[in-house]
Amino acid sequence: MARSRRSPRATHLKPIAGQTDEGQGGHRSFAYDQIKEAILSGALRPLERITEEQLAERLGLSRTPVREAFGLLAAEGLIIVVAKRGSFVAPLGVDDILEIYQIRTPLECMTARIAAKTITETQLAQLERLVASELVQEGMRSVHRSLTRSKEFRDIVNSCANNKRLEALLKELQSQTHRARALWPSTPGRLSETWREHAQLLEALKAGDPDAAERLTRVHLERAQETTLAQMMRKAI
Repeated sequence: MARSRRSPRATHLKPIAGQTDEGQGGHRSFAYDQIKEAILSGALRPLERITEEQLAERLGLSRTPVREAFGLLAAEGLIIVVAKRGSFVAPLGVDDILEIYQIRTPLECMTARIAAKTITETQLAQLERLVASELVQEGMRSVHRSLTRSKEFRDIVNSCANNKRLEALLKELQSQTHRARALWPSTPGRLSETWREHAQLLEALKAGDPDAAERLTRVHLERAQETTLAQMMRKAI
């Protein structure tokens, strides 16, 4: 297994501030959230070796909550443990992307159909603000801000299903997709296409057209998968 020489000390992990009354469970949650975000944001790279001691020191915690966080992240497939070698950030490959979109696509197509029938005026207004704020950014778009807003757009649409379990599952899958975006950034052209696709979906939702909403969502996700795979092929990690 290839090993990155970069230390977790160099990432954007934030130490816990001051004393806390949350106890060991709160420390574990803090460590879990911080390490997971570092992995999903690409701050901790695929196959980078990570140790409890280094991360505990960086987070200002004892090793116990970090060890427990490692266990949770390993169960989610974000960390792999190799006997006599240590713990490493899990790789993210072509098969992972195909699996993620294989699950995301039918589920988000379903939520788009439901949204066309259940979306509220407030939710439509939120989507309109997001689309309007990005369409005027042509040529000067911030990749990070654009991706964050795109995720917010999908979260609003998915919330229209009024299904908490489905919403939680899709958020987790989108987080994995965000990791791919951080490792293999979208091109400016693809970001522009994304927001035109979101604008088209918005019109279908405003019209209450479930067939169009499903079709546009499928096209968007198929293009997103194709672009991600192309970027991965161009720039191997």
